[in-house]
Amino acid sequence: MNTIKPRILLVEDDLLSRLSLKSRLDLLGEVLDAPSKKDALILLKERDFDLAFVDLDLEAELAGLDIIERLKEKNIYSVVLSGRDDEGVIEQAYLKGCRDYLAKPFTKTSIELIFKKFSAEKNKNQTLQKLKDIFMTSDDSMIKELEIIDRALLSKRPILITGESGTGKTFLAKFIHELIDVKVPFIHLNCAEISESLIESELFGYEKGAFTGAVKTKKGMLELAHGGILFLDEIATMPLAIQKKLLKAIEEKSFYPLGSEKLVHSEFRLVSATCEDLKVKIEKEEFRADFYYRIEGFNVTLKPLKARQDDLNTLIQHFVKNGERRIVFDSMAKQVMKDYGWPGNVRELERTIEVLQTRENGIVTASDLAVLLNKPTSRTNSPQIDLEEVKRIGLKNYIESIESAILEMALKANNAKVRKTLADLKLSNNSFYRIMDNLKSKGGEHVRE
Repeated sequence: MNTIKPRILLVEDDLLSRLSLKSRLDLLGEVLDAPSKKDALILLKERDFDLAFVDLDLEAELAGLDIIERLKEKNIYSVVLSGRDDEGVIEQAYLKGCRDYLAKPFTKTSIELIFKKFSAEKNKNQTLQKLKDIFMTSDDSMIKELEIIDRALLSKRPILITGESGTGKTFLAKFIHELIDVKVPFIHLNCAEISESLIESELFGYEKGAFTGAVKTKKGMLELAHGGILFLDEIATMPLAIQKKLLKAIEEKSFYPLGSEKLVHSEFRLVSATCEDLKVKIEKEEFRADFYYRIEGFNVTLKPLKARQDDLNTLIQHFVKNGERRIVFDSMAKQVMKDYGWPGNVRELERTIEVLQTRENGIVTASDLAVLLNKPTSRTNSPQIDLEEVKRIGLKNYIESIESAILEMALKANNAKVRKTLADLKLSNNSFYRIMDNLKSKGGEHVRE
């Protein structure tokens, strides 16, 4: 489907300047030009326009300001063209109603930015409505956060999404990709799922023979993201040494893969997400301040479900209707749902309703919810930890041994069915194979190739 091109008014008294700019604008819209204030006002009476470029100094000094006033009355997006760089004149132009002020000579890039801003404003309500529909929210503070996305689309600055687990950070990152251009690459790395020893090679790639196991050359995620988006999820877990190297790569838009002497250039939009407070981590020296100032730009905070009480009923109705089986909640159950804190946020709500829809009783009671929501929190129900063993082998090795034991138990229970095990443990492929390597090295009984 062809996009309707905007109707553009160009007001410029210098013939060569007018013809030069018209040839550029003709590629972007339907252009009518006027050499004077009088001709411009006649065209404004006879025709409708979406966008206007107006020289300030026409047959009289600052005559273009009168045209700007008229454009504001007709709600036409106006751009001033001027050789004047005086703050007083610039202020007058904005007070009269211009949306942008370009000082001559201006570049092709500045014209392209104008059209991006014009297009974003034109589609602002549509984009925001999509975001409100996706997050199913009518919460004012949540909507203000989502409005930041509109402004972010006009720039190439990084986007940092923060919020508790389950609030929809990954979902929002993917939607940003759709808004920018679904055809460009979207490279997603969950920093928490990759071990410190592997994350560098995943990001930067490597040459064959760069290290033991590097049997062939592999492109890194930075290179794969060229021309698109690099999404770093759970960025708070990224090791400090990798932060330093990645900071340099982002600033210089180039890097060396491991074992390579060939410089790789990559231009990408960085989108990051975290459920942790990065400023607190900086104070604890667990996160680099210079890296933080590189990844932040447009900062969006997604509210937890407990702070979106007005949205709760809408979300419940949506997930119920999404299932194949209809269920209803009695009055006590509704109150329990309202009072519950939802630590797992929207993700927990969705899974709770999925489970309820599999039960025999179609009328959900408070007791039904008690089984699902009131998890034991006492210390007696905490896993038994052998602190002396932790001291002996180190926390990292101790955690790896627990992961291996749990995975081996799950594989045994599932008759070595990998997909079932991944689903049961809510485990990613990368994490699964990392733990599998540990199991194989120790001769795990239920490990199969």
